[in-house]
Amino acid sequence: MKIAKTLLAAAVVAAASMASTVPGRAAEDGPILVVSGPLSWPFFAAVKKGFDDAAETFGIDYQYIAVTDTSNMTSDYPRLLQQAISREPRMLLVGEFFPDGMDPLIKEATAAGIPVLIHNSGQTLWEQNGAIGFVGEDPYQMGYKAGELQAEAGVTVGLCFNQVPGNPTVEERCNGYVAAMEEAGKETVYQTIGTGDATNPQAMTQAIKGTLQANQSIDGIYTLNAVPAMSALRAVEEVERKGEVMVGTADLSNEALLAIQSGDLAFAMDQQPYLQGFLSIQIAHQFLNYGLHPIGHVKTGPLVIDSSNVEDTLKVNREHTGVRGAS
Repeated sequence: MKIAKTLLAAAVVAAASMASTVPGRAAEDGPILVVSGPLSWPFFAAVKKGFDDAAETFGIDYQYIAVTDTSNMTSDYPRLLQQAISREPRMLLVGEFFPDGMDPLIKEATAAGIPVLIHNSGQTLWEQNGAIGFVGEDPYQMGYKAGELQAEAGVTVGLCFNQVPGNPTVEERCNGYVAAMEEAGKETVYQTIGTGDATNPQAMTQAIKGTLQANQSIDGIYTLNAVPAMSALRAVEEVERKGEVMVGTADLSNEALLAIQSGDLAFAMDQQPYLQGFLSIQIAHQFLNYGLHPIGHVKTGPLVIDSSNVEDTLKVNREHTGVRGAS
């Protein structure tokens, strides 16, 4: 069964063939297009594996579209989405990472008759923009549970580190974290870094290290992805506070799982990215063939990974590489 090759750049998307019907209107023989996250981020490799496995299971050809350069994502993703819509796809599966630029385009697509299913980001907007549903985490609960865990463990001042400012889903994790900490009578600090440094471990280590040096009362850190989690662990070690600062994260990687196993990382809040891709293709298949789809938000997280279940998670990932969202 042949799965269409991944499309990664806007130029590739723009070069794809156009259908001859009215622009923006779904073509029965059009492609199924997925506009999703950058594959340079390990998290989205797991999302794409879910898309790929489901496409093979259901005999579907689809194309995965993402940026290759993450430095201008807020402007590049709306451009990718616009180009995808111009190809008159049979269906669009979209991660709505930057609503200011992407939401009007999704509304344009659904108004023109193109079925849209949102995944990963856009959980508060899918209904009003005309999408048939949403597959992904509850980001507020992801952060809230993390805040609860740290407050219960005795953290008094927690740092929430956001490597993708402007993405409301990621920001909601921090909102949930802050709410849980404040309800427990704790304090919080909020820190961001430019998206261009979201995969730059050294830049994130230095940023977090600087914050720890400036505010030595911080005794807890919650990061919103596994890559900055490892930067946080290095920052804590470099300021010689290992064992004093509790670090937890959202999302998984093999490195993060091994850090949980060793006791350096307290927990990871898993949004099960593989399911976001797999279930999206399954829903698209059932919708296009039978007119069936789940009603509302299909939640894939939060699921807490800690010392109690990290061994099982690592075992699954050794046997089925990438399924647990780790690489």
